Amino acid sequence: MSAGSIHGAHASTRVGPIDALRCFAMTAVVAQHNGLLPFGWTGVWLFFVISGFVVTQSVISRPSADSPAQGLSRFFERRVRRIVPIYYAYIGAALLFCLFVGGEADPIVFASLLGFFNNVATTFGHGALDLWPVGHLWTISVEMQFYAVYGVLLFLMSRNRLMVLLACSIVAAPVLRMLASIYISGFGWDSEAMAFAIYAGSFLHVDAFAVGALLAMATQKGLIERIARPLAATGFSVLGCYAIIYVSINYSSGARGIDAFRNVISGIIWGQYREVFLYSAVVMASGGLVALAAVKDPLVDWLLRSRVLQRIGEISYGAYVYHALAIVLCWSFLREVFGVPGDDWPLHWRIARFVLSYTLTIVAAELSYRYFETRFIRGKRGKTTAAQVPPYSTADLR
Repeated sequence: MSAGSIHGAHASTRVGPIDALRCFAMTAVVAQHNGLLPFGWTGVWLFFVISGFVVTQSVISRPSADSPAQGLSRFFERRVRRIVPIYYAYIGAALLFCLFVGGEADPIVFASLLGFFNNVATTFGHGALDLWPVGHLWTISVEMQFYAVYGVLLFLMSRNRLMVLLACSIVAAPVLRMLASIYISGFGWDSEAMAFAIYAGSFLHVDAFAVGALLAMATQKGLIERIARPLAATGFSVLGCYAIIYVSINYSSGARGIDAFRNVISGIIWGQYREVFLYSAVVMASGGLVALAAVKDPLVDWLLRSRVLQRIGEISYGAYVYHALAIVLCWSFLREVFGVPGDDWPLHWRIARFVLSYTLTIVAAELSYRYFETRFIRGKRGKTTAAQVPPYSTADLR
């Protein structure tokens, strides 16, 4: 299959395997938040790579007579139409709930959510609510910050210069993380707070978006099929080498058995520069997966061609927004109905909570997509069907 057959004349057609990857990414996040998959956070970084790929592809694959200013305006309009409606609806529901039950509606928290700097507010301890789950929404702030800068570069820079800048950012990102790590270490914070500052830092993970963007450009140039498997092999080799190195470090520090594998592929992590290099390894592996999915490589296509997985991927933005609330509701249900005690749940109850919350999440996301989100996605296109809506960004269908 040629690259042109993937994203050529019909650039607005969804790429099913990419949607299926979204499904796995979202499922991994939900599983981790149910206490089942310690490395489920990597799904967020897979989202970031997909975001860079899809948002770049949506622009460069469709000829336009618009001026750069007009193109940029349309770009931001599409971002807002796709991301803001259900996001603001969720936050609005949070505000109403806090006011209704008499809880504290912290204005700093709501300002950070509405203004898309929640990742920064959370880093400094002012990004969460007691009565409504919003702790997962920092990722949307990170994406919107990326769009604000990258959108301008995408329309105002030449393609060649932009490719050079993106390639440089892949190298620069771990350097930025290291500098941030050194700087933050002087704050006197505990290790978890310092680790989260790197984990959710603005533009500290630009390498993830850059890898996706470069893959989109490689697709346009007809190079994607040639590099997909080598990139995947390299990415997973880098991730494997990272794991071996840090398991060895743990072992040399006296850890034995399962303890030697702790804090190796953990998201909020600090020490021995894990907070610097782990994300680079995850990004490389994620880039390999996206490349394989984009060319429908047989190594992954046997799984990613599933229409069920692709549909879940199509609605995964809503699923991501709603899943934390679904987990809280299911936690309350199981506690009240079955008397499950405390927060330290046995494995079988965590599995039950995952099944219930995942089902509720998918149902809510499907209804939201059908009857709410598509009204905004269509914009001025009137009778355009949901199936024809182009995949503008990873947050589109996260």
